[in-house]
Amino acid sequence: MMEILAFGTLDASSVTDEFLIGEGVPDLKTIMKGCRHLLTTLLFLCLMPFAPSFAGIPVMTVTRYRVSARGFSIGDVVTTQRMTDEGGDSRVQFETKTAVRASFLWMGYHLSSTEKGELLRGALVSYSHKAQENGTAVDIQGRLENGVFRFDAREHGVTRTVVIPRSSYDYTTMECPEARLDFSERPQITLRVLDVEKMAVVKRDYRLVRTATYQVAGKEHPCRIVDFSDQNKKARRWITWDGTAVVMYRQDGKGEKNSYSVQATSVTKEM
Repeated sequence: MMEILAFGTLDASSVTDEFLIGEGVPDLKTIMKGCRHLLTTLLFLCLMPFAPSFAGIPVMTVTRYRVSARGFSIGDVVTTQRMTDEGGDSRVQFETKTAVRASFLWMGYHLSSTEKGELLRGALVSYSHKAQENGTAVDIQGRLENGVFRFDAREHGVTRTVVIPRSSYDYTTMECPEARLDFSERPQITLRVLDVEKMAVVKRDYRLVRTATYQVAGKEHPCRIVDFSDQNKKARRWITWDGTAVVMYRQDGKGEKNSYSVQATSVTKEM
């Protein structure tokens, strides 16, 4: 859910002074360098184990987001989680679709992306990301097996394999631990997190700002506001564990002079 959006992440490292050209018109190349990673942040509609009270009954959560930067609406994201508990094994299957179509003056940009994955007993066991960015294909396949998470990636015509030992990370970005971390004894917690977008383990700091509510389509949703940062990303999230899923309602990121926002426009659940 969707680092949500993803989905790659439109993160602080992607929003630079190049964001502005001419009379304050966003530089599409710079904006979309971040949007290309929006998917992983939003799956960041993050996923956690299925609630025991719904054991054996499939539950589907669909969240729609609007993505904006410098006041410009630049895209939409739809995330779907399907949760089941069969034979005592909690499973979450997710899919995130991103569509970005933007143009300013003489520049244009198009991104179409789909991410899929599965959590088993709360841990990411498979992941895929396929995208077309201005006609360039990206295909990443990842899976947990034999104690390692293996990524096979083909990006911009280049193929590579990345292998990450399971013992080297506490969580993946897809699991959004900040939704359920216990901050009662420490206001800030540092974890080793596998960033699936970067295909690398980072040390990520989480800090609870406060508990709050967030309004989506006229309805107030209880949540917690958490800041997180690592060497690649820095953002604030409005996020919650609602008893059946982790839902991210909003994520804001900020660069030296520029900012972006990913905001939920609707959240629906089906049995």
